[in-house]
Amino acid sequence: MDKRLGQDFETLLKQAGEVPSVDEYLKSFSVVIGDMVYARRMQLNLSQQQLAAEAGTTQSKISQIESANGNVGQDILDRVFRVLKLADLTPTYDEQAVAQA
Repeated sequence: MDKRLGQDFETLLKQAGEVPSVDEYLKSFSVVIGDMVYARRMQLNLSQQQLAAEAGTTQSKISQIESANGNVGQDILDRVFRVLKLADLTPTYDEQAVAQA
């Protein structure tokens, strides 16, 4: 039985995604934001403590964001996004789509 690293986790995610409540949770706003923050922090090779210091918050708040656990204020998210250079996620508005709504 030759498995590559992470195969069991991939299988678990696939199976979990087949459960409607789990799939809904994994696609929730807080989980998506947490995944984005974690992935970008890893790309920048920052620890939670380093990110917290640069964003003017605590390591605990960074952990809460990444785990989608807890009530983190918008001001903290804004600062974290700026440090991670994710702040340029500016929505684009399609006037025709708005007019049809």
